[in-house]
Amino acid sequence: MRIGKIIITIFTWIIISFIMIWSTKESSIVRNNRALVDHQIEIENSEKQMFLKKSDVVNILETFSSNYDSINYKEINITLLEELLRDQPQILQAEVFSTWKGLLKINVTQKKAKARMIDNKGMAYVDEMGNLFPLSEHDSDKLTVISGFFDSEKRIQVLNFIEKASKHPSFPNGISSVHRENDGTYIVYPAWHGHSITWGLDDFFEIKAHKAQAVYAYLLETNNLDKLSHLDLRYSGQAVYKVDN
Repeated sequence: MRIGKIIITIFTWIIISFIMIWSTKESSIVRNNRALVDHQIEIENSEKQMFLKKSDVVNILETFSSNYDSINYKEINITLLEELLRDQPQILQAEVFSTWKGLLKINVTQKKAKARMIDNKGMAYVDEMGNLFPLSEHDSDKLTVISGFFDSEKRIQVLNFIEKASKHPSFPNGISSVHRENDGTYIVYPAWHGHSITWGLDDFFEIKAHKAQAVYAYLLETNNLDKLSHLDLRYSGQAVYKVDN
């Protein structure tokens, strides 16, 4: 009696498994043969940086297939389309999939610019990994301009410097631009005032920033802050400054 129940149970599970496999296969066939009726594009970006528009993604789709809104799902190489999207210089990540109703969904994450790099080739954005990507024709966020940083490692270093400066009271509104000399010396231009700073090497940030703050406080007290044209922070224990007459 017990053996009979076991046999019935096993037989029942075999039938259920067969039905599930058949249903999955049939559903896959239906899905693959279903024509795509429309597309939906979502772009994740910063409120201040909208370098990519949906029309840009549509242009990529049209390059991939001129009739992407009417072909069958099985005719679309999703992996290839995702790679094509990721190859775009302003796209960080892309995910493509379709719904059962024939809607092609494309989710794109835009790269985020941390600074702008200028050299003899022109200007480009810098991402958090120090890599360059082209400027956008749609938008241009106000970012620190850097020059003289010719590899990603040095660009990451200056991005860290800019981040520190943005949080220090000596530099309200952060840094306008940073130039790196061949010997590694930073020439810094604060956003809040028109003077330049010979910072020296990228080291002892807190000490140098404190020296700058002390000079600013002294010149403010003596009503000479508006005359400040240059500040040199390279020397230990002192700061050298220049004021215009």
